[in-house]
Amino acid sequence: MQAWDAIVVGAGVIGLSLARRLRQEGLRVLVFDKGEPGREASYAAGGMIAHCDPHLPDALRPLAVASAAMYPKFVRELQDESGESSDLRYVGTIAYFAEDERPICEGVRTIGSDEVANFQPGIALNAPAYFLPEHSVDPRALCSALFTAAKHSGVDFVTGSVVTDVDAQNDHAAGVKTAHSKYSAGVVVNCAGAWASQIQPIGAPTRPAKGQMVCVVPAPDETSQDPAIQHVVRTPDIYIIPRSDRRILLGATVEDAGFDKRTDADTIEKLYRAAAAVVPKIGGMRIHDAWAGLRPASPDGLPILGETSLSGYFAATGHYRDGIMLAPITAEILTNLIVGRECNFDLAAFSPLRFPAEG
Repeated sequence: MQAWDAIVVGAGVIGLSLARRLRQEGLRVLVFDKGEPGREASYAAGGMIAHCDPHLPDALRPLAVASAAMYPKFVRELQDESGESSDLRYVGTIAYFAEDERPICEGVRTIGSDEVANFQPGIALNAPAYFLPEHSVDPRALCSALFTAAKHSGVDFVTGSVVTDVDAQNDHAAGVKTAHSKYSAGVVVNCAGAWASQIQPIGAPTRPAKGQMVCVVPAPDETSQDPAIQHVVRTPDIYIIPRSDRRILLGATVEDAGFDKRTDADTIEKLYRAAAAVVPKIGGMRIHDAWAGLRPASPDGLPILGETSLSGYFAATGHYRDGIMLAPITAEILTNLIVGRECNFDLAAFSPLRFPAEG
């Protein structure tokens, strides 16, 4: 029977990043996904590398800052390995927060309403804002590049197959089981996102948090080639994310709707109108697409990172709204844990053992 060194369950941005990184360490890696790689939460994400966000939990901030710093090299290497661009944009974010909220990162500065008008023409809000030195990336392009790079490096994939159980022998992970087959490996990593809790006998306790998003494009009769907006714009009601091909993404809701990924016409219209109130030119654009994704939320809002109570069985899930941002650092941390290298971060707050079913 063929055997691998590591099996990664889930081919979203976290699973793909980890599989690529493990392969760089010389491990033979097999990745499972119940559908197509990169087609769940990662496919639906906005792609903001929002390490300055004041809403980030304090325990998560060191990982967020480190991961954001890794991104330029991360995508450069991916482009070299895959020949594909991830559309990493460096123009920064203009953010409007509540009065008692202040972004936390180096390089933040306040810009007055007059300066906002000069800095980013087209914003209708007459209020001071923050400029945040953040990046954004196209998650769909990123996952495509990760998949191509992983394939080129020799990572194996099984798609359209659901992992039901982690196989254990002598209190150590020995592989995984599907409805029809068993696959052998000495290390298993649960990167199954919102579905992570369904893997037996120890599932990482995630639940789906639905988010609806809209993509708008210039109207067919639009003759100007100037983009409606260059910077990411965030307000308490909406975030607006431009792409280099003139698409603009609008998002996103947070809904407790189980595994329902249907969009709602009223919600889509509300997002569209909220964006047009901030950038009136968006009101002249047409809705190109709308979708919903299921973010993996943990019980305490923090990622689940590390070894479970079963030796050799790890979790890397529960990233909620920050999976794209945290992909590089998550891959680095889990790789270090798996190959036995020292980790430079305190991971106690993220341990799978913090939950009663695991402790």
